[in-house]
Amino acid sequence: MLEEIVKGRMGMYCFLSSVLLNIPSRDFLEDLMKGKVGFPEIGEIKEGVEIIREFAANFSDVEEIERAIRQEYTAVFIGPFSDYVSPYQSTYEGENPYGPVTLRIKEKYKKFGYKYDYNEPADHIGVELAFMAESCREFLNGNKDELIKQNEMLNEIEGWVFKFCEKIEKHPEAKFYRGIAKILKNFIRFDKNILKELIALI
Repeated sequence: MLEEIVKGRMGMYCFLSSVLLNIPSRDFLEDLMKGKVGFPEIGEIKEGVEIIREFAANFSDVEEIERAIRQEYTAVFIGPFSDYVSPYQSTYEGENPYGPVTLRIKEKYKKFGYKYDYNEPADHIGVELAFMAESCREFLNGNKDELIKQNEMLNEIEGWVFKFCEKIEKHPEAKFYRGIAKILKNFIRFDKNILKELIALI
């Protein structure tokens, strides 16, 4: 039971990390269009799932949906307009990426023994979520102290992820990513409680 819960958590963190670091894979989009993608049907996570399913229902061709999501990803997270949504924790703490906040998160990864191989700064939301996924994997390999690391990292994520999600939901170009934002913020709330229960068990 414990293993299944952690595997489920790992899957969600992997998914959320991947779609926030880049656009979703073609395999995922094809499955989404065919209604083959499963998500936890929990509370408000369901709302986000419905949004991305309804979005996918507008397309019959994977290249078309991929193009639409790529354009949306650029508009929402890259710009060039001033209303883009920063995916960096630094921004929400009044700093620029690669500054003190990025360094703090980088040092945290070092302390945790986490090596990441991304072109993004350490405080990109996708990198932080990738850490959570990797830590779940390490826990499944028998490293019980990973839950404590996850709790510390989740405290960092919690400090800014809700503002990040709110900005996405308000962005005029956000359609697919409005659903992702709802899934992300509600999964983080849900996982905070799950993690407390898991820590109490070890």
